[in-house]
Amino acid sequence: MYLKQLRKRQKWTQEQLAEFSGLNVRTIQRIESGKKPSLESLKSLASVFEVDISILEQEIGVIDKTTDDWKKLPLLFRMNFIGSEFGWLGMSKREDWVKAEKQVAVFSFIFAIGLLVVMALQGEFKTEAFIGPLWILVVAYGIANVIRAGDRYEIW
Repeated sequence: MYLKQLRKRQKWTQEQLAEFSGLNVRTIQRIESGKKPSLESLKSLASVFEVDISILEQEIGVIDKTTDDWKKLPLLFRMNFIGSEFGWLGMSKREDWVKAEKQVAVFSFIFAIGLLVVMALQGEFKTEAFIGPLWILVVAYGIANVIRAGDRYEIW
């Protein structure tokens, strides 16, 4: 939701926005975290920002890489978002990263189970066969770190 960017442009805290809009701070937090707001909440927020409700409902499809805040982020973190301006890659939104993390972790688990089944059928067990699933779990861990850093740097 576009709300967080509008609030930050005004240099308002969540508490200030709640006071200006007549909403609860928790409501502002829920909306900014991606929960669907009620029509009444949208009306209050649209009034405060003097924008149409449809503006507030827009999803942020691209991370703004031109801001000074973006340029201050660590290079290794920014490298994770190469290509995020292409919507078909789908890696500019937090929920896309969370989905990728889950998919990679599940794939690793299924891969490991498959290895166990094959080894049981062959009658021999080799621990080195699990290097692949472990590396895939390391990738899932890396994705989780990108998500946490994105939360910490408030890029979503």
